[in-house]
Amino acid sequence: MNKKILVLSNDKIFIDNDKISTDNNDTINIIEGLAKKNHLSFVCKNTKKIRNFITIKNKYRKFKKKNFFSFRDNFNNYKIFMISITPFNLFALILIKIFNRKIRGFVYLRSDGHKEYFYKYGLIGRFFYELMFKIVTNFLEILAVSRHLSGLKENYTLIKPSEIENKWFLKRKKADLRKPKLLYLGRYKKEKGVFSLTNILDSINFNFELNIVGLKKKITSANGKVKFFNEVNSTKKIISFYDKCNIFVLPSYTEGAPKVISESLARYRPIIVFEEIKHVKENFKGIFVCRRQTKDLTNKIRYIMKNYKYIIKEIKKNKIYTKKQFQNELSEFFNENFK
Repeated sequence: MNKKILVLSNDKIFIDNDKISTDNNDTINIIEGLAKKNHLSFVCKNTKKIRNFITIKNKYRKFKKKNFFSFRDNFNNYKIFMISITPFNLFALILIKIFNRKIRGFVYLRSDGHKEYFYKYGLIGRFFYELMFKIVTNFLEILAVSRHLSGLKENYTLIKPSEIENKWFLKRKKADLRKPKLLYLGRYKKEKGVFSLTNILDSINFNFELNIVGLKKKITSANGKVKFFNEVNSTKKIISFYDKCNIFVLPSYTEGAPKVISESLARYRPIIVFEEIKHVKENFKGIFVCRRQTKDLTNKIRYIMKNYKYIIKEIKKNKIYTKKQFQNELSEFFNENFK
């Protein structure tokens, strides 16, 4: 029997019956997993423009979009699935609760919101997120991407995301080792530590390259060794950036289960992370934890370049969790817990 799920998302989502699109591939990945055996309705930010990532649903089951006037509907037969805790999602949940005596469902925590709000807005930001967190988790159960997220209760479920498809394992290219070629791919934000990374690299005097991919608008750097690139939405282009580098650097102050870890390892590229997110190393081979300072980063880069062939042999031993496995796990979880 197909279940009814109401998805709460902070994303702008374009919906047209059996077609749905957003600018966030993470969201599309989640939706595809939920939609395997369920009917989906959405409360999200309005957009009339088709976005970058598109999925096509089974023509016999349509996507439906709810607006703020829909909250008078009876959602007793729905399970709520909130994608991240945001002010928009919290407001939607409160309205649903006002018009529905009983609400059931889950909030999917993709990152450590407590730390993100702290690095963005300081102590006031952390306090505001904690308030939202307490309200949301009073009504919804937690699905988390990592056991290392702040504020987790004992009754959470761990479901790690993955966007790795078969194409990630094909036509891998050997790395050019003539000099360190570093890559950062992700949001160009303070909490992602990318500003810290460029400051550290400015004081390194050996020859290297750093590509930073993920800007809304392209900028230039005073350091000729650093190049900036806009966001890329094509998997083929993303893979090409990994293939051009020989070391991936993830300088974030906070992470849950970053997809770049699986992506880089799938392309046989070693990874450097800083101590704040050392938990992402887990049992993976080929990930090196570094202090946020010039000397230690320099030593890690030199060690990797010197021992590259051995490190790649170790990386090949990793088992990479795939998109298909993630979506199947998410779908099965709902089938087992929708009562």
